[in-house]
Amino acid sequence: MKGTEQRADASAIVVPSQQVRWQVIALSLLLVATFTAFSCWAALSRNEILGAGYLPRGIVFLFLILVVFASLAQKSSLLPTLTRTELLFIFALLNSIAAISGEEFAMHFYLNLIGLVYYSSPQSQWFNLFTPHIPHWLVPSLQFRDPAILWAYEGMPEGAKMPIGEWFIPLLAWTPYFFGVCALLVFLCWLMAKQWEEHERLVYPLTQVPAELTSGDGGDFSRFLRSLLFWLGFFTASIPYSLRGLHLFFPQFPDPQLQRDAGQLFPSGPLTAFNGLQLHFYPEMIGIAYLLSYESGLSLWFFQFMRRTEIAVRIALGYDMMHGEFVTYQTIGAYCVMAGCLLWVARSHISKLARKALSLFAKQRTQGDSEETLAFWGLIGTFIGLLLWVKWVAGASTLWAGLMLLGMLIVAMVVARIVAETGIYIYSPPFRVNQVLFDIFGKDRIGAKNIVLLTAMSWMQIRSTATMASGYLTNTFRLGTLVGFRRGYMALWVLVALFLTLLVCHVSAPTVIYAYSVPKLSGWAQGAPLKATNLIAQYLTTSRPLTTHHWWGLVFGALTCWLLIKLRMTFSGFPIHPLGFVAWAGWPIDRYWLSVLLGWAVKVVVLRYGGFSLFQRMKPFAYGMIVGGPTTLTFWVLLRFFFPTQEVIIYD
Repeated sequence: MKGTEQRADASAIVVPSQQVRWQVIALSLLLVATFTAFSCWAALSRNEILGAGYLPRGIVFLFLILVVFASLAQKSSLLPTLTRTELLFIFALLNSIAAISGEEFAMHFYLNLIGLVYYSSPQSQWFNLFTPHIPHWLVPSLQFRDPAILWAYEGMPEGAKMPIGEWFIPLLAWTPYFFGVCALLVFLCWLMAKQWEEHERLVYPLTQVPAELTSGDGGDFSRFLRSLLFWLGFFTASIPYSLRGLHLFFPQFPDPQLQRDAGQLFPSGPLTAFNGLQLHFYPEMIGIAYLLSYESGLSLWFFQFMRRTEIAVRIALGYDMMHGEFVTYQTIGAYCVMAGCLLWVARSHISKLARKALSLFAKQRTQGDSEETLAFWGLIGTFIGLLLWVKWVAGASTLWAGLMLLGMLIVAMVVARIVAETGIYIYSPPFRVNQVLFDIFGKDRIGAKNIVLLTAMSWMQIRSTATMASGYLTNTFRLGTLVGFRRGYMALWVLVALFLTLLVCHVSAPTVIYAYSVPKLSGWAQGAPLKATNLIAQYLTTSRPLTTHHWWGLVFGALTCWLLIKLRMTFSGFPIHPLGFVAWAGWPIDRYWLSVLLGWAVKVVVLRYGGFSLFQRMKPFAYGMIVGGPTTLTFWVLLRFFFPTQEVIIYD
């Protein structure tokens, strides 16, 4: 996976620095708990996802405040100081948990779990379809008229006490599984960190922003704060979001229409594949694209057009149906090949690690590299522990659960690689691992009970809808390396933060659900449980066998990905990155391709007419856009909490 610009600056990695003070660790965990609680409420009640993006907008906003505070503290003996190491530690910890309280867990699990019971009621078309397959200790109640179920949907009687206590047993049962899935991803990213950081020297574009924002001679954090180019970029990015915010409060201001599409460009024929082309504008992604390698930026937008061109060719050849499914199975094939390639390139690292781990286990002695063996055994032990939970707690099949977890690891590794190399702001695969399993093997082989339980288990990371935790975690480990943390030290506090986040979600999410009731939650939260139950019901009541069309998509996608990898490995100047093909489908790339194109085009022009020196001098402007976009957007989101508007600033 080589490339002329795919190498990180070795000088950015420093020698191990001082440990973080306990007061700062306590502050970090307090911020983790506070952010989680507030983010739960915002996601469920307003559909405002503060943790969205692999450079989370709410965290960027908070981090900028901390950097300004640290800069002021350096000039005053009255204020407590924060070192660069401590600032990046806080950011890394918050970054690692950012998605959990939004679309990746809290917005799905609690509502969907009680939805399995509520939509099994006699009034539902799915009467008694789900509850016979669910152990009673995994849900607050199996009776739809129980207050824990009914009040969530139909509101609490006046003066009634929230039935939070009925959640104690099911959450006690589910939490080891939730934490195990998070730990599995932590160990995976920990294992791959050395290979990607030291051997392949990936650029990790998104980590450059907090790293640069805290850089300066002698720890002077105000270097960027005094940069005119930084603030020009900041305010340039703030203009479109501010115009949108002003329009919501004062309609006389023009609406910049940041999320528009091209509409119906062609009434009929093959070119209808280009109808509805999304023309969204995200200034932070323009800044990120400026930092990317030439091949990464080119490939992210190029394959958007290649995908639509392929559909146009299919229409011209008479294939008028199943375009989306064909593309999806191409992507699945590409994921499998890319994962195999990543493991093959890392084979020396993995085999050396395995030998050290086995040696350590056999001789029972501690070596200097024992931390990596902890990651190795942690991954294996956690996987086995999850299978034991599946068997003894959920009562589901360890075979199908094991395949689903293996699929999650494959997807998580590829997603982490996409984030580490391409730096795309938001990304998720266009398929769900559990659904692929159901489609391939079918209900008769898997069984109705396993379909219900595996779907419920997928609500933690496996059915990633927006941003998967591995993308955050790979950046977190990189940030730890930049300030000299041992990876084991970083992993320990990430695991603590993730566990704390789960506990806070267990209190916050049910509280919000009962306080509002489902009909008064955000539109997405209202529809989530019904969509989840309808999806399960489709698999339980209908047969969805794969056709040769699906299998050809799988084969074609795998071969295309292999060919792109082969060309890139063979020709050093090959301009197309295979990750662009892997990431070519799904709503994130549909929304972000235009901003990637704009940032890439600016970089090409700057390099063409100003050379590398001008490119370097313009970096503060790009950093300003990357920070200014999320910061301004978060400001307007917070303002809407106090002065609600009918529409949101942007739709995630």
